[in-house]
Amino acid sequence: MQGSYDPVLVALSYGVAVIASYIALYFGTRLFVIEGRARKFWLAMGGLCLGSGIWSMHFVGMSAYTMPMDMEMSFDGGLTLLSWVPAVLASTLALYVITRPTVKVRSIVASSLIMGAGICAMHYGGMYAMQMQPQISYDPLLFWLSVLIAVGASGAAMVICRAVRLVPDNLVFVTKSGAALVMGAAICGMHYTGMAAAIYNPDSAIPGENLLRGDWMGIPMAVISAVFLLIALIVALQDFREIEREKQVREQRAAWVEKRAHNDQVTGLATRHHFDQALLKRLTESGESFSLVYMELQGYQPLFNQQGEVQANNLVRHAADAFAAAFSGDSLVARFSRHGFIAMIPPVTEDELKVVAEAIRPAIAHHDQAREFGAWTMGCSSFPRSASSTRMLVIRAREPRVAVRYDGALAELGGSLMAT
Repeated sequence: MQGSYDPVLVALSYGVAVIASYIALYFGTRLFVIEGRARKFWLAMGGLCLGSGIWSMHFVGMSAYTMPMDMEMSFDGGLTLLSWVPAVLASTLALYVITRPTVKVRSIVASSLIMGAGICAMHYGGMYAMQMQPQISYDPLLFWLSVLIAVGASGAAMVICRAVRLVPDNLVFVTKSGAALVMGAAICGMHYTGMAAAIYNPDSAIPGENLLRGDWMGIPMAVISAVFLLIALIVALQDFREIEREKQVREQRAAWVEKRAHNDQVTGLATRHHFDQALLKRLTESGESFSLVYMELQGYQPLFNQQGEVQANNLVRHAADAFAAAFSGDSLVARFSRHGFIAMIPPVTEDELKVVAEAIRPAIAHHDQAREFGAWTMGCSSFPRSASSTRMLVIRAREPRVAVRYDGALAELGGSLMAT
């Protein structure tokens, strides 16, 4: 005997399957970035929503079916509820496996078999809940085809779930929606293939004591299921947005701390700590020669004492800009002290260093307080000629070899610029 289908309820069953599939994809992709107790909670919620969606789709699809000989469809309450369990367990297992950091092919295959078995157990358990006498029998070919579809759909869902998380942000919604439509079709394909496999005995009858009647399990159940799944999705979205907001705050705080550790707040140059690390790394990882150039503002402390920190910092910023502008982009320039700057640059000769000093001199001389507080000195050291340790290289670089007076005149001090 063969029955018929209500096209409206068939369409509704597909809609429930699509919504459940989309939620599965959403949870599957988002669980990759959740850790701790929150991950366990949302894993359970994801399995509950997906399993309940598949289970609801089954009974909406059953309600779409008009039994042969106009038999009234009904279900045993306990067995119907029991058929929900394997769907939820299988869905939870699938989400757990697919959201692990690394997944081997054999794990996907094994999980697909288990989830497919869970979906089949739900479907055929739900059919058994009708308690027909004699019981429904099945066409072996269509039965195994439905099993194959269930396993294949499970495997495809896992692969899609891992692939969708790598999609660019602007294509995520479209991609997930398309994938949900495909997965919903696969879920419905399994259900309706299983229904096609059913063979009803002409003498079959459904017990009158069954509590769940097919009349109320169609459109009302489809609406209730869809609303439940959508509410679950909205709640999850709000929770994940909060998680993302907290994560963004942590990242911004870490970036701020990192910036404070490596960038001077007044000048924007590298900090002494950052420079020391870079210098040590340069010495230990590379044997190539380089030079250190050190500049110190002699008028900083008198300006600070007379006019305060704000004016002193203005002079520091002006001098830092002039000092940094004198070197190429592959140089590391740092604020070494309150009134000192240091640069790690490619090797320079004495003549080249004089050119650097001449370039800096007029730039600083343009500052408002330069005539009274603009005196500065410059020194230089070179690896390996001057020294071979970080400490001695810095000490030699801080020995002044060039001095600029308050009137802007440049004078060489005794000894070579490339201190030895």
